[in-house]
Amino acid sequence: MGRRTRTTGVAACWLLLAVSCGDDESSRDSTEDTPEGTTAVVPTDGADGSVSSVPTSDGAAGSAPSEEAQVEAAQAAALEAAGGEEIGGSVSLLGVLGGEELDDFLQVLAPFEEATGITVEYEGTRDIGAILQTRVEGGNPPDVVSTPGLGQMAELADQGEVVDLNELVGADELAANFSPSLIETASTDDQVYGIFSTVNLGGLIWYDPNAYDGPTDPESWEALIQWSREKAAADGVTPWCIGLESGAASGWPAADFIDDILLRQAGPEFHEQWWRGEVPWTAPEVKRAFETYGEFATDETLTYGGVTTSLTLNFANGADAMYSDPPQCYLHQQATFMGGIIASNFPDLEPGVDLDFFPAPTFNPEFEGIQSVSGEIISVLNETEQSTALARYMATPEAGSLVGATGRWLSPNSQVEAEIYADPFLRRASEVLQEASGSHYLGNALMPTALVEAFWQSGLDYVENPDELDQILSGLDEVRVEAYAD
Repeated sequence: MGRRTRTTGVAACWLLLAVSCGDDESSRDSTEDTPEGTTAVVPTDGADGSVSSVPTSDGAAGSAPSEEAQVEAAQAAALEAAGGEEIGGSVSLLGVLGGEELDDFLQVLAPFEEATGITVEYEGTRDIGAILQTRVEGGNPPDVVSTPGLGQMAELADQGEVVDLNELVGADELAANFSPSLIETASTDDQVYGIFSTVNLGGLIWYDPNAYDGPTDPESWEALIQWSREKAAADGVTPWCIGLESGAASGWPAADFIDDILLRQAGPEFHEQWWRGEVPWTAPEVKRAFETYGEFATDETLTYGGVTTSLTLNFANGADAMYSDPPQCYLHQQATFMGGIIASNFPDLEPGVDLDFFPAPTFNPEFEGIQSVSGEIISVLNETEQSTALARYMATPEAGSLVGATGRWLSPNSQVEAEIYADPFLRRASEVLQEASGSHYLGNALMPTALVEAFWQSGLDYVENPDELDQILSGLDEVRVEAYAD
């Protein structure tokens, strides 16, 4: 969801998400790639405390270990995580993935199952927030959760429902494998309630180089919108395609991009105050972010199929119209995971030739170079031998390397080397993160659950009724007040 993975059948997030998870966000779900031999997959702390990537080599291209070597290393790490024994049994894992994304994630888990004899029983659902809450309230929680919904997990941690990973995995082990920013993002007070399993880069614009003739490095958002209007007037083709449907999480793609716009338009300080509930949703900065999104999303002349299609088209098919004959749109906004989804929908596409992306341009020169990230975290609700072993395994560089090797996600583990990325989109995403002045987590993955869901719905409401934005924002602020009342 991302965002972030938010669906069964395809990962979405928050994110991300999401920054969103990615989630993404996230819900918010996944596909990304990184630069050759120049940066680590992962976010580390910048001077301002933001999330950013760091060099891990002298810039020379390295060679990734063979698939067999990676699997053997992961098996050894898994066995160590289980205390050196094949302990057997099973562990239930509730998540949001499905389809090919789930197949790829299961490849990360396969060496764990092989080495430990533990069966991972993965249950994927679009409606993870509601199902998880029902299971917890019914006294039947899953052993482990993989989710872009950090806000919900923080709430459960405050209620004593989540195991502290500082104790379960070890504070030293976490510090050795994850940046302080990522650890802090999934922490409340002194408790670490989650460890990141995947990371997505948000705010990307996907296009078909064979059809799109517009700018790939626009000087500003205004310049890209101006091109869109001129293109629509000249050719009669709607430049943008949007898909906001995602089952119970419908609307999250709009929320993720509005979140990204707010971060890069109003700046990180205001953005943090916003997701922490310290400023009203009726603030001019928030309204401006919605209106900026609406410059294309609410304009029937700029979006494929108009509002009706945007509201009813599943996010996983959001870019499909770019590949109709002739193309019905040229641009689609989504995080890194979208590259894998598009490639799955159109298997004959050649990355860089038939599909490419560029980062969304600057929204405010004062905050140029800022990027958003999202992803999914692993949280433990039932402490057993099996769930402990799984959490410890997912914290290892070996598991992180397999995440990056899937070609769908950036790995959050700071020990993973850049050459692990074979996917060109992930390499590019890693380059963007390396060059970013700062990277920050999408706020809607960090909010209380009630506010997140209201935000997702507001994306749908605004696209359908843009003239009612003031009422929509007032309603969101009422939810904010109640959600942060405690």
